[in-house]
Amino acid sequence: MELKNQKILIIGASSGIGKAAAIKLAKEGARVVLVARSEDKLKEVIESCPGEGHQYFAIDVKDEKLLDNAILAASKDIDEPFTGLVYSAGREGTIPLKFVKNDLLNDILQVNTIPAILITKILQKKGVFALDGGSIVFISSVMGNLGQPAKVAYCMSKGALVAASKALALELAPKKIRVNCISPGMVTTEMSSKVLDSISEESILNIKRMHPLGIGNVDDIVNGIQFLLSEKSKWITGIDLVIDGGYSAQ
Repeated sequence: MELKNQKILIIGASSGIGKAAAIKLAKEGARVVLVARSEDKLKEVIESCPGEGHQYFAIDVKDEKLLDNAILAASKDIDEPFTGLVYSAGREGTIPLKFVKNDLLNDILQVNTIPAILITKILQKKGVFALDGGSIVFISSVMGNLGQPAKVAYCMSKGALVAASKALALELAPKKIRVNCISPGMVTTEMSSKVLDSISEESILNIKRMHPLGIGNVDDIVNGIQFLLSEKSKWITGIDLVIDGGYSAQ
């Protein structure tokens, strides 16, 4: 599943799944353009990406204007349009309902959901995305389809991402742009490690029991990303690829 001659925009590329995706896709021959808030972390990721011509932009995904400027600039670089997008930015949210407020709901949506749609819109501008199509992959979560106490805000944001991807898959099909989601269970990342560090040993054991094949690692998800970006999935659009170690089978 080589990705030569592909130019992939990766949002949330400074850590976790986004970081692992950047390095793996570059190894497979793709030119990657990375976006995240931390410039220092992005520099480290770029240094780990083999190949040439990679770029990064230190931008908050909530800033639509800066995203627009960066994406347009990157698409004009050596007149090479994008062929793919991986939206992996996200924030965790475990808040009991009694503490949920409007600002919290908006903040989670402004990171987990809304930018994915707005970036997809930017990519539709003339000359930004390849005329012969490509692939867009949103990283959702099993929580987008399954419930859990104190996860209403997070579940809402990830479920909305799955629903949006299906609508976009239909709208962009005439342009030969495929849009799919991947819904991971718990995988070992900086974000998940912080969650595990904040809960009891009993709660950690319960989470592990929920995953019959154990807690995953980022490569389990990146393999799915690579597949959905490649020509191997050229007849796949509008799906939610669940990669969760058996979590949702129970």
